[in-house]
Amino acid sequence: MIKRWVIWGLFALLSVAVLISSLGTAFQTLPLNPDMAEMALIYQGVIHHGWRFPFTWRFTQDNQILSLLPFTLIYYALASVSGASIIIQGWLIFVVNALLAGLLVKTVTHSWRWAALSWLLSLLASPMAIGQPGILAYPVTHNSVWAFGLLGIIGLIRYLSDRPNWALPLILMCVAVGTISDPWFEAAFTVPVLLIAWKAPRWFQTDKTTRRTLVKSLIITYIAGRITYFGLELLHMVPGQGLGIASFPEMFQHIKLLAQGVGVLVQLYPLPKNNYIWSIWVIYFISLCSIIIFSWLSIKNGSSSDRVGRVYNAAEQLCPE
Repeated sequence: MIKRWVIWGLFALLSVAVLISSLGTAFQTLPLNPDMAEMALIYQGVIHHGWRFPFTWRFTQDNQILSLLPFTLIYYALASVSGASIIIQGWLIFVVNALLAGLLVKTVTHSWRWAALSWLLSLLASPMAIGQPGILAYPVTHNSVWAFGLLGIIGLIRYLSDRPNWALPLILMCVAVGTISDPWFEAAFTVPVLLIAWKAPRWFQTDKTTRRTLVKSLIITYIAGRITYFGLELLHMVPGQGLGIASFPEMFQHIKLLAQGVGVLVQLYPLPKNNYIWSIWVIYFISLCSIIIFSWLSIKNGSSSDRVGRVYNAAEQLCPE
């Protein structure tokens, strides 16, 4: 009992330390710019002009109307609008994502210890992996809609493994919010989930009825989300979303950016500049490849939640923004 209390006390102490550290990093976003204050400005508009004001605002395509706006209206009603509260808004989004990352790890590993470690490591994420130091707390980014992506992955893993009643509604809610709030969500979440759902009977020994229900529900929800977005277009709240095909030079550039992004994520990019670091880089690269190969070979022997998590990660990498 004493050992457990000591461990939890140490975890609480470390949590406070990393929260303070990440909050200090968040304030590197100062000075503020107009984009960072968007939600605060909308809140001020609602206060002074009423609830019709959001319908007069011209949002961008990644509008965050459902993924962020409702929460920020409540937040600013409680905290009021100031330079500090705008920064803290972005920091809270980062903290929520770190918490959801821990819950995702708990869903896959069934271990609160690994979840706690994930929580701490997420809050201490390298700036190379998450962008410039201040971007973690930028108040209006994909981070807000990706909180629903993390929730959706948790729901997907549970739905394909033990199918609790809440899992499918959670997935569909996340797809609806993401489709309306940010076109980036389609490539980062909806397409990979559809791919996994389509291949579920083969990859996860899921019965075809479960697969059919998931695929149909996802398509219907996505279509409903797109219709809703079109309605916002008619109200002149958001710009249109065109469908185009990139030229071959653009495709190669996108592939290059994808490779660089994945390299940064796994600490392989930027490339080293001296021979000593190159030798370490090669050893690390070989080790990483070995881990990936052995992990892939173990997918068939792992639990359903393990397989869903690994395959989703691979599918998401194949569907860049």
